[in-house]
Amino acid sequence: MAKNSIDAYGASGKTNVLFFDPAVLVLVVDESSPLYDPRVHLPVDEDLARNIDYQGVIEPILIQKNPETGAVEIVVGRQRVKASRLANEWRQARGVAPIQIPAIVHKGKARDALDIIVSENEVCQSDSPLGRAEKMRRLMAIGRGEDEIAVIFGCKVPTVRATLQLLECCSAVQKAVESGAVNVTHAKLLAKLTPDEQRGKVSELIAAGSSSTGHARSRAQRAVMGDKSPKIRSRKEILAEIDRAGPMSMRAEALRWVLHLVGDADGATA
Repeated sequence: MAKNSIDAYGASGKTNVLFFDPAVLVLVVDESSPLYDPRVHLPVDEDLARNIDYQGVIEPILIQKNPETGAVEIVVGRQRVKASRLANEWRQARGVAPIQIPAIVHKGKARDALDIIVSENEVCQSDSPLGRAEKMRRLMAIGRGEDEIAVIFGCKVPTVRATLQLLECCSAVQKAVESGAVNVTHAKLLAKLTPDEQRGKVSELIAAGSSSTGHARSRAQRAVMGDKSPKIRSRKEILAEIDRAGPMSMRAEALRWVLHLVGDADGATA
């Protein structure tokens, strides 16, 4: 006779996992509800949706039934539900079976749900950049393509390439990225240098970033890498840069295109 799952795995117990069409699950938007989380209003994460479309929802969500309405409400897993709905739209267009979401019933009181909501997102440890790079390398070694790895990690292909470049760097660069002193984008550029050049340049980057924070730190480190051009963000800043570049320059023409001012050599607003 076949063993039951508890005996087969040597488990201490088991619970029921339910499966739902994500469309029937209720996202709580009532701010007075103990199940409300402001992140419910975040836009759908398309990278997460692609990951779910590829391999389904791996980690069950937590649900609770509203005793007044009978609705099945989400305690934990809002973003997974939203992304699953989008994934199912894509799957329907392709004519394939929809994703079902695994869910576990939250047995606690609704008023205590905020404890779980906070803990589920805050008490966690993200993988390090080097750890992500090594996992990407291993996936590539068993035949996964860059596009598949991007879906698995919930990112874009350029991010996969930049992360893998970290493995081409010397240990000094890897340690700097792990500590947060420099970012993965810097590592991608440093990977093109010789090991001695990498060590020298990463020391400059660390020194440039040690005395400043935020945008000032980013500008200082970009300057070390040879990028001294300012990051332009606002319309006012772009118009000022057009004036500095000269109305007939190629840079001004490109900036006018950004502001939909193509053909307006004076830089006036359209």
